Amino acid sequence: MDSVAFKIILSLLPFAVLLVGFLAFKMDALKLSLYVWILELAIVILFYKMPVSTSVKASIWGNITIWNGFLVLWTGQIFGQCFRTTGALNVLLNTLNRIMPTQAGKSMTLCSVVGGYLGAFNGFATYPVTIPGLVNLGVSGFKAAVGYLVYFSWSIAFVSLFIAATIASSVTKLPIESIVQTMGLLTLPLIIISVIGFFKILDFSLKDKDNLLIAISTIISNMLAVVIFTQIFKGLYILTLVAAATFSFIAMWLLSKKYDKSAYDNDSNEEKFSTRTTLKAFMPLICGSLIVVLFSYPLKDLIAKGAFKVSWWGYAATTINILNTPGFYVLLTAFFCYLFTIKKTSSLGKDIKIASKRALPSLVTLLLGGAMVNLMLDTGQITLLAQHMSLWGADVYGVLLSGLGFLAGMAFGQGIPACSMFSKMQMAAAQLVGVAPSVLVGIAAMVTMGPANPLKPSLLSYTSSLAGIKGQGGEMFNLAFKWQILQLIAIAIMVVFIL
Repeated sequence: MDSVAFKIILSLLPFAVLLVGFLAFKMDALKLSLYVWILELAIVILFYKMPVSTSVKASIWGNITIWNGFLVLWTGQIFGQCFRTTGALNVLLNTLNRIMPTQAGKSMTLCSVVGGYLGAFNGFATYPVTIPGLVNLGVSGFKAAVGYLVYFSWSIAFVSLFIAATIASSVTKLPIESIVQTMGLLTLPLIIISVIGFFKILDFSLKDKDNLLIAISTIISNMLAVVIFTQIFKGLYILTLVAAATFSFIAMWLLSKKYDKSAYDNDSNEEKFSTRTTLKAFMPLICGSLIVVLFSYPLKDLIAKGAFKVSWWGYAATTINILNTPGFYVLLTAFFCYLFTIKKTSSLGKDIKIASKRALPSLVTLLLGGAMVNLMLDTGQITLLAQHMSLWGADVYGVLLSGLGFLAGMAFGQGIPACSMFSKMQMAAAQLVGVAPSVLVGIAAMVTMGPANPLKPSLLSYTSSLAGIKGQGGEMFNLAFKWQILQLIAIAIMVVFIL
């Protein structure tokens, strides 16, 4: 067998194992990540003759370069825990539930606003809120889980204060703003598909004028936020989902004016909160957003002084600045929850302990994924794949990147390792196909994070438990699949247009 062909097979083998493990055997993400790292370790030692000590160092360094991914996963869990135990979440849901009187209106308000506000600081924190919330509104558990997965997929690449772009920038040294611009363009058609998919899955007829108006308002609100904060004011990209939630909130409030106000009196006997209490529920999110703006502009030069560089074992130095990373903003927002406590049911120390324990499996999964990625980078496996994918020109390369990134995003337990790997891969590919690196990195960051998210077996299992259903993972996958394939096709078309 030709040595190059053999190396390509070796490079694709970890992906194949990930896909088979998830899709065929429905293996646990943590356990499968461990097996794949051991497999890659064996490949680099046996076939690439990498010394054991060097492979261990490479595994460690791979995780140092994505340090901000660990920070945001950990702090995201803390934020979700604090927002819930301080009573803010209950007030937020109560407020949203009273804006629109119809089931479609309540459902869309819940998903768009919670998905934006909470998702901006912790994407994973939205599922335990929105899916049970939809069930409480009378939506079947099956449709609630799949419907929200499909709707939320457009924003996955933006959650946790744009962790995808942050990781991509960390491994490529490209400005985040340039990466975000491409991600924003690719997202625009996904918003349309996600919203329509949500309405179709939940059986909310778009022939109904009110439902159609709600859908159009949500699409416009989300697209407006993406255009403003990824294309016009790119320096404030972190505020994209917060803006989307705010615009959606305002749109729903304006639409509610057309309904008879007596419709609100027919709601179940929910607790009514004062304006002051409602404002306190939103204050952690408002303060967190203000901190982002403050640190990004007036205090930018001062915050930049907190950076330091780390360089071990001959690797190029990586810059670390805790103060301007998404994870730090998320942690401050969690602290604000206690500053504006509504109903204290826990303590900050206890919340941090509970959240840290909950975050541990995700952190270890990311650790193993980061280690595998760097082994592939150090042995040139990623560069080899880029070289052979680029043989047919920029357009074909872009389409192949979209498809392979989609599969990798579905296979990894989290999208971060796939985002790191494919982003780094584009630095070599950009020269080969003659495209700006930031464009290819933006494509990689998008396709590895969002479109495939609803198809991950681990996430299907988790969300089905939240919806109170069992044994329907296959049906959930099949229903979400057609909408996510539509997203992939839309991305491929946009990629050809952009390139």
